[in-house]
Amino acid sequence: MEKRITPRALLAGALMAGAIGAGAAYENLMISGSTMNFDYSLGAAVFFCAFFVLIINPLLASLKATWGFSRGELATVYIMSMVACVLPTVGLVGWLIPAMSGGSYFATPENNWLNLVIPNLAPWLMVSDPQGIKDFYEGLSLKGAIPWGIWLQPLAAWGVLLAGFFGAVTAMVVLLRQQWVVDERLLFPMVQVPIAMIGEVGEEERRGLAPIFRSRTLWAGVSVPLVFYSLRALHHYNPAIPEGIPLWWFLTFANGAVVIPWTLNYAGTGFGYLLSTKLSFSIWVMGLITITEEVVLSTLGVSSGERFFYGTSPTGYPAYQGLGAMLTFALVVLWGGRGRFRQTWARAWSGEGDDHQDILTSRQACLLLVFSLLVMVGWLAAAGMNWWIIPLLLAVTFLSMIGLTRVAAEGGLAVMVTPLNPSDAVISTLGGGMLGATNLGVLGMMLPVASHMRTTMMAALMHGLKLADTHVAGRRRWLVGAVGLAIAVGLVSSIATMLVLGYRYGGINLSYWFFGNASGGMVCDFIAYHINNNSQTRWDGLAFAALGAVLQLLITLAYQRLPWWPLHPLSFPIGAVWCTHQVMVSMFVAWLTKITVLHYGGVKLYRSTRPFFLGLILGNFLGGGLWLVIDGFMGMRENYLFYW
Repeated sequence: MEKRITPRALLAGALMAGAIGAGAAYENLMISGSTMNFDYSLGAAVFFCAFFVLIINPLLASLKATWGFSRGELATVYIMSMVACVLPTVGLVGWLIPAMSGGSYFATPENNWLNLVIPNLAPWLMVSDPQGIKDFYEGLSLKGAIPWGIWLQPLAAWGVLLAGFFGAVTAMVVLLRQQWVVDERLLFPMVQVPIAMIGEVGEEERRGLAPIFRSRTLWAGVSVPLVFYSLRALHHYNPAIPEGIPLWWFLTFANGAVVIPWTLNYAGTGFGYLLSTKLSFSIWVMGLITITEEVVLSTLGVSSGERFFYGTSPTGYPAYQGLGAMLTFALVVLWGGRGRFRQTWARAWSGEGDDHQDILTSRQACLLLVFSLLVMVGWLAAAGMNWWIIPLLLAVTFLSMIGLTRVAAEGGLAVMVTPLNPSDAVISTLGGGMLGATNLGVLGMMLPVASHMRTTMMAALMHGLKLADTHVAGRRRWLVGAVGLAIAVGLVSSIATMLVLGYRYGGINLSYWFFGNASGGMVCDFIAYHINNNSQTRWDGLAFAALGAVLQLLITLAYQRLPWWPLHPLSFPIGAVWCTHQVMVSMFVAWLTKITVLHYGGVKLYRSTRPFFLGLILGNFLGGGLWLVIDGFMGMRENYLFYW
């Protein structure tokens, strides 16, 4: 009974999802502080879960023993929080609302979007009321009423695509779960803190708290980011207070052509300490190798000359190289699970022998995947995309997402993006001139759903199923409903909050990131650029992609067959991405510390120091969350304590 999903857990999870959806939107528009929901670590979920575990649940248990939430209930609440955390900002809504409205607002005679771009977009994709859009970006009069009705039709239209997209992601996660969780037993570093906070099987709770909270080593780790973040936060209020460790250092190469942010992140160090030393070594070394590649290309003046949206490489070619490596990495991962997939297909066909630990039966997962993909194909076709382009776009999108999810699950890299976003990849492969304005328009409108993938629903669900594997039993298939409920509540709360704040204060006054000209007009800018560019197939870029694919295969074979080979294949696809460069210092510190600990103290010393690094992760998000709350009450803006 302790691990069962209950109605009150669903209610608490829905409330948490609503709080995260509204709170994240409010934070990004009104406070603009530390990024708690921009990446795969889903820091807002960690913060809210810690608040619930440390304060709410012990309080309930002290009032009446049966009122305290069980481990299964706490896990359900956390899984729903993770799902909701993806949606409010860069995961979806933060890009979707500007995509639906920014094109007409930022259209000018100079960019000619009204004639060049907007006529090529299906009208049901966007808000059509010019005054309603103007009021959203500039603010309503004091007596004005929010025109909710003008947003309902395009939101409903996008809802069809999102239903297909989230359905396909859910099915894929179910199909991959046994391979990753059961067969390969991946570490999933980003759920190790929630697992410890909830408590593992066989651990004895005291006053409703898991044993980890009785560890002085944990609290020593928590105190480090809390102290240094508090110094930095107070320095923002009063510059006379020492800042402590600066937020950024920058290293420049090739006469400023390559700029590398050099920063230490406490959570990144904690995640790195949980990894094998070979994996953490591979990540920072591969980052150095690809930085060297960028410097050499920049020095020689070798560049693709292209303009990428969400570009990850100054010269362009390493982005193609990373794309080839990422797609190959994902295909190798899928090839490794071919035995499981054959079993799943056999069970789906016969309807017998299912593992009841899954949230869907094999038949349900297969049918959901097929139906969801058909919905997406139909939506894209209705939006104007030619049928022969759709499979390429969906293949690049989902393979990239599987690759990034695997990197998060195995490598603990909380901050990642695609080396090359799927829309750019399709255009480079087929050529903008061949695609035409309508297809380019649909590719541009897909950017909010599948662009740089800085955080994804697939990763959140996969980590959720890892947590459920040990903490949820009985009624596990209720998790499908729990996830759906969290998505619905998170979407509604974040969209409503964003619209209310926009109409009250004016979107352009709140966040340049989402509503400034660069972001608000991002989709139309993307489309107009490619229409005007009229590009052909980039054979040079595809050659680098093929090179990346070949190198990825060679690295994989070397890792599997040569015991002395030092580099993990996971590190190459994301090596050239700027996000990896930002965590290189953290990974180096974690690697150096761990090899020292293992050398002098062995596994015993590693186990005794592990809570300290879990504390670094927890303290990172506790410190960030606490100061966001303080800044919200004090009216402080842009008090950045950390930024991946």
